[in-house]
Amino acid sequence: MNIFDFFLLPQFIQIVNSFGKINLPSKIEFKGKDDLRLLINTSMNKNNDIVFSFNFYKKNKIVDIADVTNPTMLFFLAQFKLYVQEFLPLKDPKIPRYKKLFKYSKISFTLMKRIIRESDMHRRILFLYLNKSLNVYSVIGFNNVSFSRTIIRSMNRINIISSEFINNKNLQILINLNNLNITLFNYIIQNNLSLFFNGLTVFIAIVRICLLMVWIITDLGIFSISTFSQIESKVMFNSAIIVNLAFLAIWLLLPKIVISIIKIKIKINKSK
Repeated sequence: MNIFDFFLLPQFIQIVNSFGKINLPSKIEFKGKDDLRLLINTSMNKNNDIVFSFNFYKKNKIVDIADVTNPTMLFFLAQFKLYVQEFLPLKDPKIPRYKKLFKYSKISFTLMKRIIRESDMHRRILFLYLNKSLNVYSVIGFNNVSFSRTIIRSMNRINIISSEFINNKNLQILINLNNLNITLFNYIIQNNLSLFFNGLTVFIAIVRICLLMVWIITDLGIFSISTFSQIESKVMFNSAIIVNLAFLAIWLLLPKIVISIIKIKIKINKSK
């Protein structure tokens, strides 16, 4: 067994490095030539739909997407693709030297406390992804018209193109823009799930370590009492067996207990 695995360093690294990739950015901006820029606004509406709104500006004046040339559209498409790649989920983290353990563990605990305390959009998205279906809309900001809707239910994706854009000259580019929206969403969901399960692994491990310490102290206490007290050895022996069986049961069942509590909380929130 690797000593780094014992200290859960891979999980700590994943938590630290993925924390900046779990929130859907509210604004994404790319600058082009001739003072033209693309601003992508992301939001969640009252129906809990995720909306990507594409807005082209020239000298702070909004521009119709139909007036943007094809080469310019392809330029912004390439920029957006590079941006999405920055959210690529982490695979196998490189294990740093042992001396970095404290640094990563300290940062991880700080971030985990923020995750527990905060209630922002990324937690709502993760909850909806796990329990319900989500609609992701791609909208042209100039006239606030949706050109694509993607229905997401766990691993399933259904994409619907608006009939108004079937014969649009930029249809393929618009489809590619929508695909990048979904790719960005998928990456963020994967990072959220990775962060959640790594955090859960760390939490269970920490509770088990604390439980083990209490277990050892309790056994030492029972041994001391049996040595220096007048209580019958048979009574102390039976007590020690009961206590150790109780600790062993909690030790083995702890992951199932934690997961069951999470499932109950999800069901309660779902019923509200």
